[in-house]
Amino acid sequence: MQVTAIHDYKENLDTLLRYFSEDELITEKYQKLGARNVRVSKIEETDDGFAVETQREVPANVPGVLKSILGNFNTIKQKETWHWQENEQLLCHMDVEIIGVPASISGQMMFSEPTDRAGIATQNNVSVTVKSSVPLIGSTLVSFICDDIKQQMQAEYEFLRETLPQLVTEG
Repeated sequence: MQVTAIHDYKENLDTLLRYFSEDELITEKYQKLGARNVRVSKIEETDDGFAVETQREVPANVPGVLKSILGNFNTIKQKETWHWQENEQLLCHMDVEIIGVPASISGQMMFSEPTDRAGIATQNNVSVTVKSSVPLIGSTLVSFICDDIKQQMQAEYEFLRETLPQLVTEG
């Protein structure tokens, strides 16, 4: 099952990227979104971009049928590789593991700076795919995870839209 979204920002890509590439801002973002025990275990430059690895515990609103699989909090490990494209777009590949949960989550974000949209400096096209091979409850699990991802994506978008203008004035 796939979840997609397009997020438009007034701020430029360099400003937006700070919340995806700076330890303190990544930690702040996840904590404000309800995560605890946030840890940025890796931020390093690569030949064509950078790589980030994080771990955090997130609250789960779990339906009864999934309580045996998902706890009240779930540990998430996330790996991102960011690659500059020849057209000045920035592509992020991500793999997300929910520890102990039989599902695979992968996706990508494509950041661009459209020149033809007044008031929009950066656009992020997000696509996330969730799969599970568990019989019987696998489709329920995937559906729940997708609904949760939609809520998390929207919450992160709203957080960034509120916070980025402050970052611009500070910088």
